[in-house]
Amino acid sequence: MYQVNKVTKNGQWRDLEGFYTRYGDVNPLLQTIDDMYVILNAGDEITVEFDASYLPTLKEGWTRDFILYSDGWDKDGDINTLTSQTVEPLPFHGISKYPYPETEHYPNDEAHQRYRIEYNTRRVTHELPKLMEK
Repeated sequence: MYQVNKVTKNGQWRDLEGFYTRYGDVNPLLQTIDDMYVILNAGDEITVEFDASYLPTLKEGWTRDFILYSDGWDKDGDINTLTSQTVEPLPFHGISKYPYPETEHYPNDEAHQRYRIEYNTRRVTHELPKLMEK
């Protein structure tokens, strides 16, 4: 069972290099299925909240369940998998297979370019941080 309060500082796996979604409000990315999605790294989380006060009162003894519908991809980080070391190439709904052939591309229209510039700004690399000189 995942324990959010249990923290380890030792890496458990290798991060994929590339640009991940910035921290902060990502609600606009969760509203439609449009190939503009949240790119999460290991250890990231999204908290989803909603107002259920408008729902009808339940009958005594009843319980209410909620279903969270999600649409997305999980990239395999296995060292033997093609492109397993990088975030790119990004998947999209119109692909014929992944990784996709050179004849297919992640959408590059103005809306998708704005999305990438605004949201995918958290760069992760394998470079070790430089130590400060004394």
